[in-house]
Amino acid sequence: MIRLFSLIALACWAGTVGLTPLKAQEEQTLRVGLQALPPSLFNPYRNTGLPYVYTWSAVFDGLTSIDANGVLQPWLATSWERIDPLTWVFELRDDVTFSNGKPMTARAVVAAVEFLTSDDAKSETVARMLRFLDSARVIGPHTVEIKTNRPTPLLPRFLPQLYVVEPDYFAAVGLEEFAQAPIATGPFMVEDIRPERMTLRAFKNAWRPAKVSRMELLSLPEMSTRTMSIRAGSLDVAVGIGPDEVNAIVADGGHKYSWRDAAIWAYHFIDGGHPAFADIRVREALNLAVDRQTIIDVLLDGASTPATQPAPELVYGFNPDLPPIPYNPDRARALLEEAGYSNGFKMIVEATAGSSANDSAVNLTVAQYLAAIGVEMEIRTVNVNQIIRNVVEGTWDVDAFGLHYNFEPSVEALRALDTNSCLWHHPWYCRDAVMPLIAQAERELDPAKNLKLRQDVMAFYRNDWASLFMYQSTRFAGSTASVDGVEVVNNFILYDQITMDPR
Repeated sequence: MIRLFSLIALACWAGTVGLTPLKAQEEQTLRVGLQALPPSLFNPYRNTGLPYVYTWSAVFDGLTSIDANGVLQPWLATSWERIDPLTWVFELRDDVTFSNGKPMTARAVVAAVEFLTSDDAKSETVARMLRFLDSARVIGPHTVEIKTNRPTPLLPRFLPQLYVVEPDYFAAVGLEEFAQAPIATGPFMVEDIRPERMTLRAFKNAWRPAKVSRMELLSLPEMSTRTMSIRAGSLDVAVGIGPDEVNAIVADGGHKYSWRDAAIWAYHFIDGGHPAFADIRVREALNLAVDRQTIIDVLLDGASTPATQPAPELVYGFNPDLPPIPYNPDRARALLEEAGYSNGFKMIVEATAGSSANDSAVNLTVAQYLAAIGVEMEIRTVNVNQIIRNVVEGTWDVDAFGLHYNFEPSVEALRALDTNSCLWHHPWYCRDAVMPLIAQAERELDPAKNLKLRQDVMAFYRNDWASLFMYQSTRFAGSTASVDGVEVVNNFILYDQITMDPR
């Protein structure tokens, strides 16, 4: 009787948020709940971050991909060769068609490169990240030459974000109209776009065809809403929930999924923020004050690993010689005393709530650890958009902030340093001493030297205690019992692998 009452209550609750339980005839419509849908709709070059890539991975494909172990893999491109320091040749799949039926050829790649190097793309994030692109030309129907304007020895690692779109349609309608009705090579086609819901249907002739016929992507910002919608049967997959929420779904008979991003969660000290941060002993003390493993075990279901540097282990350039950061509050207090802060100090930190697994609880726990060494951490909760705005505009009025060192989609050690260094137009961490090393690592053609240079950069950040390094970013998702095959690799959801029980 109690169980029956709970189910009735959940069903009634679902109606209050405008969702209805799945009907039998809709069993092949996969309903996926996300934190948000992209404001730029299906403009594939506007952003590379979450949660927007969760949407775009249903429709777009890049030239290459990086697997869960950080290894470069073929995707639309099957092979590649560097001809000279500035020239690469890529062979493409010959069995791929766009969702309007036209074949994908080398001309489409050339068109994408021409757009990204044009004045029209100056405001697009992907164009800035691929600023080393110079030109492209057709060598054969499925062979394309790409030139860079400087040596880029890891070029193929950057090309998961070079999404290939149907060139004639793109040229005819322009980016704004294309974003509302895209034509690309992914497993789904866009059917309808509304403010909080996107409806897609399977592209039957896709080179990686979907196993479900239709899909709805729903914007449900509250983690609790996504979780309860699964339990009520009005949602099939909930992405971006916490371990407690996913375990509740499992208790109802659903499935649990977790994965680790190519990212490290950290609290970033702002140059010019609290004067204490100018002393390396203070930055080290804050790192020694936090018990990362306990936070992982208690708040993240044991699903992550403590950080030793800005990069997690799967990133190309991770330095395996850097030791774990010990939990040593006594040493932390001694360092603060040496630095002249025996009575501690107060720091103000901006951090989000609900954007990653148990982030509010993590923030409060870190504050408790710092309080134990005399440092008061005041948490100002803001949304992700505010953090991003401050990053872009440099409008900080706090001492530190919580944000990932994000190495996706290239999964190499310099990726996150576009922002976390003097390279950024409004840097919060800028050390002139490391910049020549970064520049050399970008251009070094010898593979062994290239890897070593990136590892040296990681050692510099660790030894300078650039941030309060925490742990590898871990994500959770849950689904109903009828769903299987949910897999996310470096933010790319493999929608073509998801199945639904037709019963």
